[in-house]
Amino acid sequence: MSKEKNEDAWVICPECKTKLKQENLAAHMKLVHNKIIDDVEMKSVETFHKKRQEKKPNGVSSRKAVFVIILVVAIFVAAVVFALFASLDKSNENNEINSNDPSWMNNYTPVSSIGTGSDNFWINFPVGSAYPSQSPQHLTWITEDLKEKPVVFVCHRTGCGPCTPQADRVKALREIYGEDAVFYDLDYPFEGYGTAEEDILNKFYEAFYYDPNGGSQVIAFTGVFTLITDGGEVKIGWHSWEGNVADADMENWIKDAIYYYHINSED
Repeated sequence: MSKEKNEDAWVICPECKTKLKQENLAAHMKLVHNKIIDDVEMKSVETFHKKRQEKKPNGVSSRKAVFVIILVVAIFVAAVVFALFASLDKSNENNEINSNDPSWMNNYTPVSSIGTGSDNFWINFPVGSAYPSQSPQHLTWITEDLKEKPVVFVCHRTGCGPCTPQADRVKALREIYGEDAVFYDLDYPFEGYGTAEEDILNKFYEAFYYDPNGGSQVIAFTGVFTLITDGGEVKIGWHSWEGNVADADMENWIKDAIYYYHINSED
């Protein structure tokens, strides 16, 4: 006989609550209680069995609840691990760009080319500047740095709300491309927000020489400089902006500058 059947053979006396085998219940009732088992008493015994049976699903429900909790925790852990690996992959991509290995440029196609428009690297001052179509006498600190790397600057003032996004944008890109270009954070803070070193202050004012809008000196003011081929001759190609430049556009200009410098600079 199976274990389950053995358990079903034990019952509780409806009178004295004694546990005994079902086959002995009738004799027990007769000898001990001087009673005969009737339908009502049998229902009491059956009810006891039903209550025991009704308790069984509770264990199953508990196991299901535990399983669901474990599943939720496992999904959460998997999501955290996935996010961590995704972050590491992005960091590795940035490290590849930020390294001295120029292999990322082998299949790179620049967005901007040489020209006179708003989406070109300029050789001469653009129309609308203080010196339209004239060849710049480039600033010494620009030409000196171009002997090593392309140059990026941003003029802004701490305490100036409108120019903060562009300044932050350029500084964030410096974290990615700082090994491949020289970045100048030309900050001339408003009163109460700090002071600028003399060298930074001088460069801040000098940079507006490249203002494409007639020396209006609107900040933030950004410039990018590289080496580019014009008619078979390597020259300084540059571009400058007043105000904000979209994230993707700013990054493309910097990547273009690095690419052109790489293919046009002498080893």
